[in-house]
Amino acid sequence: MPEPQDNTSAERRCPQCGAELPGNLPPDLCPKCLLKSGLATEPQTGPIGTVIASVESRSRGLPQPGEQLGHYRIVRSLGGGGMGAVFEAEDLENGRRVALKVLSQALDSPEARERFIREGRLAASINHPNSVYVFGTEELGGTPVIAMELVAGGTLEERVRTRGPMPPTEAVDAVLQIIAGLEAAQRIGILHRDIKPSNCFVDIDGTVKIGDFGLSICTALRTEPALTAAGSFLGTPAFCSPEQVRGQELNARSDMYSVGATLFYLLTGRTPFQANNIVALIATVLEQPAPSPRQFRPNLPRGLSNAVLRCLEKQPGERFKNYGELRQAIAPYNSAAPVPATLGLRFAAGLLDALFLGLLGWIVLIAWWLDPFGFLRGSTASHGMQATFSPLDLLDFLSRSPWQALPIMLVALVCTVLYYALPEGCWGVTLGKLLFGLRVVGPDNSPPGFFRALPRPLLYAVAPALPYWLYWLVWTNARAFLNASTTFQTFMGFGCYLLMALLFCTARRRNGFAAVHDLVTKTRVISRAALQARLAPALAQTLPPAVEAKPLIGPYHILETLEDSAGTAWLLGYDIRLLRKVWIRTVPAGTLPVPSPLRSLGRVGRLRWLAGRRSPEENWDAFEALSGQPLLRLLGQKRQSGQDAGPASNPQPWAQVRYWLCDLATELSAAGKDNTLPPLLDLDRVWITGDGRAKLLDFPAPGTPAPAAAAGPPAPPMLNHADASRFLGQIAAAALEGRAEAAAKPPSEVSVPLPLHVREFFKGLPQLSDADSLRLALRPLLQRIALVTRPRRAAVVAACSVFPLFMACSFLFGPALLDQWNRRNPGVFELSQLLHQRSGLRRWAKNLPGPTDRQYAIYIAQHYRAAITNDASLYSALTRNLIKGQDRRFAQESLALRPPPTDNEIAEADAAVKTILPGREALDMARKPAFALMMF
Repeated sequence: MPEPQDNTSAERRCPQCGAELPGNLPPDLCPKCLLKSGLATEPQTGPIGTVIASVESRSRGLPQPGEQLGHYRIVRSLGGGGMGAVFEAEDLENGRRVALKVLSQALDSPEARERFIREGRLAASINHPNSVYVFGTEELGGTPVIAMELVAGGTLEERVRTRGPMPPTEAVDAVLQIIAGLEAAQRIGILHRDIKPSNCFVDIDGTVKIGDFGLSICTALRTEPALTAAGSFLGTPAFCSPEQVRGQELNARSDMYSVGATLFYLLTGRTPFQANNIVALIATVLEQPAPSPRQFRPNLPRGLSNAVLRCLEKQPGERFKNYGELRQAIAPYNSAAPVPATLGLRFAAGLLDALFLGLLGWIVLIAWWLDPFGFLRGSTASHGMQATFSPLDLLDFLSRSPWQALPIMLVALVCTVLYYALPEGCWGVTLGKLLFGLRVVGPDNSPPGFFRALPRPLLYAVAPALPYWLYWLVWTNARAFLNASTTFQTFMGFGCYLLMALLFCTARRRNGFAAVHDLVTKTRVISRAALQARLAPALAQTLPPAVEAKPLIGPYHILETLEDSAGTAWLLGYDIRLLRKVWIRTVPAGTLPVPSPLRSLGRVGRLRWLAGRRSPEENWDAFEALSGQPLLRLLGQKRQSGQDAGPASNPQPWAQVRYWLCDLATELSAAGKDNTLPPLLDLDRVWITGDGRAKLLDFPAPGTPAPAAAAGPPAPPMLNHADASRFLGQIAAAALEGRAEAAAKPPSEVSVPLPLHVREFFKGLPQLSDADSLRLALRPLLQRIALVTRPRRAAVVAACSVFPLFMACSFLFGPALLDQWNRRNPGVFELSQLLHQRSGLRRWAKNLPGPTDRQYAIYIAQHYRAAITNDASLYSALTRNLIKGQDRRFAQESLALRPPPTDNEIAEADAAVKTILPGREALDMARKPAFALMMF
């Protein structure tokens, strides 16, 4: 429970209104509260809308600081409510500090006692790190009390009231923990019904815990009205769902509404609905739509604000379906740094987007749009070509008439920009990024919006294409460019790729591989890995043994014996008051009691001590009863198969093991700081709970089989960095291979498939300096991909198959297109082959005998004059790529030989060139269907 901010005056202030109490006046006689309660015009509300009990329900006779109530010594008041007050108290039997909730005598009635006891039982049935733990409930001098875990960091309401609205990341971190606690309650059929910032407590380490289950109900009884017969409201109207206000049937979506209202308060410092009186407030909750949090805090992420508004929908069906869906919606805004996308994934996603745009946008869509109007047919016919359409016709049209084709290119450019800007701005993904699990986010981890995303494609789609535009629009009709060197033409043709590569010159691992367009637009490309919930291990189902009649040990009824060896026995007990199971460990006489620091431990990574006794007659300690199994027993389970294929083993997936390692590293780090480290570290000291958490025990877990000798000696009593890394390495190796004997090998050598980043982590595990470094190194692994699934592998294979499939399709359809083009442009293909052969011989075989340049020129002039003088053929798109630079200039100069060749020179040229003339067999073979199928 929370500590007050002002320790000096907390004992003399009213727990309801905070007013200073004169003299020795008890808190239940606060003059200010009594005056307001006497007003009959409207009910009284607290600072954030909590309805306060009327004057008839004012508490009387509550204990005062310094007094003793049973075996508790009251230290100070922590606060109060309609049913009583909460005090910090010291349990004189074991020295533990607790939060003691005392039922007000003014409310003492059979109904109030039943509700009070039910609160204790419901809260005690939830054993979760994000729920306040209940140690016990009893009557002391006729007064019912509940002893709870003391949470010393205050409430979320106090945090907002003292320091203002929380940063979005901090608020989301808190709400994610609230969701985890509510999910644990939902699993056992409990609805809280009173979620609000004042019921959410913050521990010293930042853990948020849900408390005050006074209005909680089992889901079997979900129709208790919000207003009692006396007219007092059960709950807090500002945080209650409309269906709860109406007294309708409730489910988890009702608590989800309260979670949204709580997040609204944490982000803005105010409730979604406010009014001057309780009646107006209830009417507003029922009728008015919730305002957007951005109305009061404009810089909030848009996606986070939308998630809050969806929680606050009036109809339950319009809210999130479950807490998992809500978690996915707000998780991108938590404090965990997102994993940046690597350059390899970005390149693969960009290549897929480019192929999609190139194949569908430039060819299919534009050709389909133009062809119905006969535009292409008319343009090709005007150039002496057949009025049939093919992809080469489109290229010819764009190359011959660049300024006429400018509208087409502008349309294509606009479509390209919109293809990236619209989906990246609205959803953060394109087709390529979606398939490769990438996401574009702005500074607030939300999709950046259209106008922030618009400059991105302008930079990486338009700017690199400027040399390409220059080629088509300026140099297309200039023969000087065609006669330029091949190096210059290649540089101009591939200049766009060079400029695109320069955009990534700023990408470094330390800045999240941010490219120039990322830095300019203040956006990032991150891995869009879903927030994976902690997985529960698959546990063997065993029938409980027959319960024997055994005597009581302390207040606990013994159900069965779990383990009995060497004078120490583990028993399963039952707390009849809280209706929950406990573990009881009986020890030999003379055994020292549990040290005081271990009695007060409430961390999730350790076993919680409840009670104990040392006397000549009794020597026992009671602990919370854990679900799940010891790690060694979990690994020893045989697979559920029809045949036993060998030694028992049960490999655990990395998706589970990484959480166990993080849990243990977190506990080792915390234990090293407060000197509560276990005396020994070994595999038999680790327990895996039913919800998939790893706990570190101070003694061998009950029911643990003897560890194999190959697992190595236990860790030494004093823990240092080598021991911590070795211990976690043993846990990882044994769990991943599913057998304790594997703990002897380094985790990097386990024989199970793991993602590459996990292998790298295991290789660097011995170099980590201490437990805190291990914890910090493990936390990012929780966000990385845990398993390369078959769909992901299929996507990788598909991406790797794009180029081979493209080449196969080229061989399949290319010869037909080439043959069609060759019939339209006779002699051009043979001329290009001859010119390429001449250039190759001049460059690589200068000393070998062969035709002279004059003989080449004579042969070209005699056989290819028609192809060279036909401008429509010579300046077509494909001819530009086949014959360019010095080859084109040589072919054109061959028509103007001086002096003109004689008949003998012509015969000699034919004889010399034909000996090295490329054969037509290759082209003829390429035209055959068998060749195309073979290449495919």
